[in-house]
Amino acid sequence: MMARRLGTGSALLSLIALAAGCGGLSTEEAHERCAQLRNTVPFCSTDESHAACVSCHEECGDDCEAASTCPQTFSCVD
Repeated sequence: MMARRLGTGSALLSLIALAAGCGGLSTEEAHERCAQLRNTVPFCSTDESHAACVSCHEECGDDCEAASTCPQTFSCVD
């Protein structure tokens, strides 16, 4: 009975850790993604918008969305 509780507890902690780790990209991945976006629309990309892009992708991952503004702005999709 005790082993069963420990197994269930371990599984639950693993799921929580997985859920907490989901969403955002690493800083390196975010920089790569934003560099691709910057190359797509260089005329609307500034150093500030690039930093906002990286920050958004670190926080939200694929749920980060660029607004149709120039310079670009980014936000997490709900």
